[in-house]
Amino acid sequence: MQIIIKGLKGFNVYKETESYILKKFQKFEKMVKEPAILELTLAHTHASKQTIDKVIHLTFTMPGLKKSEHLEEISIHFEESVDLLQERFENFLRRSKEKRIESARHPKKYYTAKRLEEEAGEI
Repeated sequence: MQIIIKGLKGFNVYKETESYILKKFQKFEKMVKEPAILELTLAHTHASKQTIDKVIHLTFTMPGLKKSEHLEEISIHFEESVDLLQERFENFLRRSKEKRIESARHPKKYYTAKRLEEEAGEI
């Protein structure tokens, strides 16, 4: 899995923040198909008076997904945003894995055959 970390609009990402992000997201490498791309964009918006202005946007692309997954978190500190994103990303991977397993165990042809039998029995 390729992890890309970049700052938005001239924001420089500190090495401590980058290593923290890599530590949190490298554990998902064995759960995804290759070639997967995880892109994290960090921004400091300066938009809020309560200093809730650290934004991290995550974009995840993997073979087998119909569209890219986009997640975004806003908080006071980047580390807090990373923790929240990591939890949401883990839930996303778990759900997508369950969907793959469920669709493999119950193919559509069985649902179609069952529906046709029910319609034939009712008529």
